[in-house]
Amino acid sequence: MHSTVSYSASEKPWLILVHGMLTNARHWALNRERLSRAFNLVLIDLPGHGRSGTPANLEDITVERLVERLDEIRRGLGVARWYLCGQSFGAGLTLRYALDHPERVVAQAFTNARTVYREADAPREVEARAERLARLRRDGARALRAEHFHPRFARRFPPDLREALSRDADRIDPPSYIRLIGDIAPALSLNGVPGSVPKVPTLLVNGRHEKAFQACRDTLAEAWPSLEIVDIDGGHSVNIENAAGFDAALLGFFTRHPV
Repeated sequence: MHSTVSYSASEKPWLILVHGMLTNARHWALNRERLSRAFNLVLIDLPGHGRSGTPANLEDITVERLVERLDEIRRGLGVARWYLCGQSFGAGLTLRYALDHPERVVAQAFTNARTVYREADAPREVEARAERLARLRRDGARALRAEHFHPRFARRFPPDLREALSRDADRIDPPSYIRLIGDIAPALSLNGVPGSVPKVPTLLVNGRHEKAFQACRDTLAEAWPSLEIVDIDGGHSVNIENAAGFDAALLGFFTRHPV
């Protein structure tokens, strides 16, 4: 996974940002200025997205290796502990990292992400996933452009950012995308996983206008009693649709949990 580092001062803590499907490090374009006032930033490109290439063997993309790659980046920076923020699929990855390495995480935040607590083995989920994968394998880039979360459908995005992200999405490698949604996303679900309650301070910044996520939001609130939730205007990509509100929630939470 490619990482873009934005370093400004040695006294600032580090924050890693991990995007979801069909986007890339550009996903945080509206947040970088405010967040970089308080943090040195690391922006990740998932496999097959943005500047990250596709491995010769797709079987090399596993949850364990993705988590290890994040920690490899941390070690390369010489950082003992850092902050995490994941969006959608990226939230599943950052939450898993924090479960595996809580001693290396100060605090974490995530946004709307059904990946985090979806019933991945439920018959309806298995059937829907199989149909989706068959469509992607058959139609490739054409099916990818029809995916619900393709940026071209994001009406609440600023037009210039929507256009840039749409162009980026059209360059995503379909086999990598299929691997991520077909095998990795189901494996990231923490639903029914023993010991999956976060071990570090955790915030959900919920875009309340994404109706499909609100039941999951309520389930997480019950399953993880220590979870803090801030509900703000916005949808699935709440950090773009309400950048100021998202940044304020994130910075307010992380300020209460210093290194």
